[in-house]
Amino acid sequence: QDLVQQLGRDILEQVPTVGWDDIAGLEEAKEVLRESVALPLMVQELFSQIPILQPIKARAPHAGLLLFGPPGTGKTMLAKAVATAGSSGECRTHFINVSSSTLASKYRGESEKLVRFLFEIARAHQPCVVFIDEIDALGGERGAANEHEASRRTKTELLTQAGLAAGAAAASQRRRRPGGRPPPVMLLAATNHPWALDDALRRRLEKRIYIPLPSRADREQLLRLHLRGMRTGPDVDLAQIAAATEGY
Repeated sequence: QDLVQQLGRDILEQVPTVGWDDIAGLEEAKEVLRESVALPLMVQELFSQIPILQPIKARAPHAGLLLFGPPGTGKTMLAKAVATAGSSGECRTHFINVSSSTLASKYRGESEKLVRFLFEIARAHQPCVVFIDEIDALGGERGAANEHEASRRTKTELLTQAGLAAGAAAASQRRRRPGGRPPPVMLLAATNHPWALDDALRRRLEKRIYIPLPSRADREQLLRLHLRGMRTGPDVDLAQIAAATEGY
C-alpha cells in the first residue's frame, strides 16, 4: 500500500495544458503521435478487423512508442501534448507520467514492484497511455559487468509488463466486432540514448520517432511562441537570432 501511495504521489496529478500548437516544429512527430494515440480511440473501426473492413487491411495500433533524440528537443513536451489531448476529449484516454527516478527505489525488491503497480494502475484505468521518461535508466542492456541483481530484476519486470501490454493490444486487434477497442495500455517512452536500451525492450517499443534538433525555421517559431504577449524593440530580429543559434 505504501508503494502504491508513493507511486501515486509522483504520477502526474494535474493535467498539463500543452497543445500541439504550443510545440514549435516537429510536425512529423506530432502527426505520428496523433495517428498512433488519438486516431485508434476516435475512429476505432479502422483498427478492428470487422467484416465490413475485410477488403481494407486493418491498421494495427502500436502498443509501444519510443521518442528519442538529443536532450532538450521536446520529447517531454510532446508527451504532455498527448496528455492534454486525452484530457480534452480529443482521444478520451487516461495518461500516466513517470520518470525512471520515480521507479528506482533504494530498497531491495521495491523497484520491480513499482513497475508492476504502475501497469496495474494503467490497466485499471484503460485505455491508458503510460509515459516513462529517461527509460534507458531502467531498461539498459542486460548482462553488463556492473549490473546489479536488483537492476536485472527491474528490467525483467519492465519487459514482462511491456510484453503484457503488447499481448493485450494484439488480442484487442483480433476481436472481430464493431468498435473493437484500441490497446488497453500503450507504453510511450523517451530517451536520449536509444542505443543503451535492451534489445528486447526496443522490440517492445515497435514505433520509434526521432526528435531532432530544431531547424532554423523551428527556432524562429520557438522564439515567437516564447515571446507571445511580450513587447519587443524594433531592433529585435527573430530571424537573425534563429540563424545565430544553430545547434541550440
